[in-house]
Amino acid sequence: MTEWNKDQVYANGITIHYYRTGGDKKPSILLLHGITDSGQCWPRVAADLEGVYDVIMTDARGHGHSGTSKDFSIALLADDAAAVIRALGLEKPLVWGHSMGAITASTLAAMYPDLVRAIILEDPPLRDEPLFQSTPDKALFQAGGEQQEQYGWQWLFELRALPREERIARGFALNPNWAKEEIIPWADSKAELNIDILEPALAAIADAAPWREVISRIECPILLITGDPEQHAIVTPEIAQEAAQLWKHGEVLHMSGAGHNIHRDRYDETMASVRDFLSRP
Repeated sequence: MTEWNKDQVYANGITIHYYRTGGDKKPSILLLHGITDSGQCWPRVAADLEGVYDVIMTDARGHGHSGTSKDFSIALLADDAAAVIRALGLEKPLVWGHSMGAITASTLAAMYPDLVRAIILEDPPLRDEPLFQSTPDKALFQAGGEQQEQYGWQWLFELRALPREERIARGFALNPNWAKEEIIPWADSKAELNIDILEPALAAIADAAPWREVISRIECPILLITGDPEQHAIVTPEIAQEAAQLWKHGEVLHMSGAGHNIHRDRYDETMASVRDFLSRP
């Protein structure tokens, strides 16, 4: 696994940890991961882009090696991203977000239009109905067993309980179609997660500003990447079509056969289209 430069900035009451490939004269791209992942969960993307871009991969608050607080919202995650951009002196970076990171990227672009050049939204939680039947509370997370299984998070608690080597082996078993470079950082991120942040993070995703309002406010170019709902991708064709009627400068890239982790499921095809989008003036 590639060792990136590591550092942190202090903003919004916490330390925000990040990885960086470097390159002062290169344009910057900020990568924002999904819930329970970390900044290290972009190994192939960062390795492929570092020749052309200065790649910055942050750990969201409560994830990886970043600090945490009792407050958690998508707007606050966008504030954190804005703080990193300003602290590092990035000049209108590109921003690629996956899942929670994608709704953060869209909120960042809507709230701070002068900070962002263009955004890539990989299967953001654009839904009219809640992603979860209800938001489980901390007592349920501590209870385990059938209660956790009811909300689909039993796998996470089981994974966190394993020794690292067994956790990595489980990662390979759960994600047999992913490249091997993806598995170790994915497995490590689950142990690094501050489990107390899971409940507020799920609530924050459910309570994010209405996605139509956010999308309609964005001025910069948007690439929305979608997968197949039958494979557990979130964005439906109907929602993607509606989003395309709301944005000012955007396009939809549908990756057939991909689930929620689109760039992991269909890596070569996704990167080819992303490179084309990033190369435009």
